[in-house]
Amino acid sequence: MAGVWRLLATGIEATAFHPLPDSTWKALTAEAATLTTFLTARGALTPYRRYDHWWTKPFPDTAETRLLSLE
Repeated sequence: MAGVWRLLATGIEATAFHPLPDSTWKALTAEAATLTTFLTARGALTPYRRYDHWWTKPFPDTAETRLLSLE
């Protein structure tokens, strides 16, 4: 597994378990905008709630979390 994500009111919070280049984060931001549009249109704002347990345990030391803003 390369990382996890979840939809928040302000965007998508993505955590990569290993360092990613800025170009990859830029591509993920574009994908996050498309994904948010898709999920919002379907009314599925918490589609993967069963994975919420990821945020209750520590991520690896190499993990990086970014809020992929949709603005």
